[in-house]
Amino acid sequence: MHPAQRHRLPIRFAAIVAIALGALLSWQHLHGGVPSHSFLARKDYPSISNWWGLLLLPALTWGTSVVVLRRGSSTEAGAERRALTLGAGALIYGAAMAFSFAIGAEQVTGVLFPAMPLLALIWPTYRAEALLGFVLGMSYTFGAVLPTFIGTVVVLISAVVHLGIRPWLLRLGLALLSATRSP
Repeated sequence: MHPAQRHRLPIRFAAIVAIALGALLSWQHLHGGVPSHSFLARKDYPSISNWWGLLLLPALTWGTSVVVLRRGSSTEAGAERRALTLGAGALIYGAAMAFSFAIGAEQVTGVLFPAMPLLALIWPTYRAEALLGFVLGMSYTFGAVLPTFIGTVVVLISAVVHLGIRPWLLRLGLALLSATRSP
């Protein structure tokens, strides 16, 4: 891909997200109103309208695209494909959480939510593409603001797990393996 075309990709991705979200919000507006959500689903907390997603999601998409493309151009081949795979996995995970919550299967959400930092032991779920996928997956049900806030907290925890605890556990496992194999 030509560098000038590559430079335009983040704007194109953000525009696609903005158009899709604008269409969804317009449809919701014409069919009963755009939902608002309050933190922890408590009515005594202020509610946040899904309209804020029109600012947040395209900005998050643009920023993530810039980061992924920059990382892809400076690292080994396949980095962009791995980023897309991680983002798609996070999107499916977020959509599964949102769907289970929407149909009243909170016990599924109760299992999936605390498992997110544990997934960081295997995958780099602290990356921007994981946050974007998670937010996109949950935004139909919860809007964009609350999943971004919750996802950011999970990303920070996942960074500690993947960059701090995971290497320690790997070293411990290798030490135990070498101790059992030595005569």
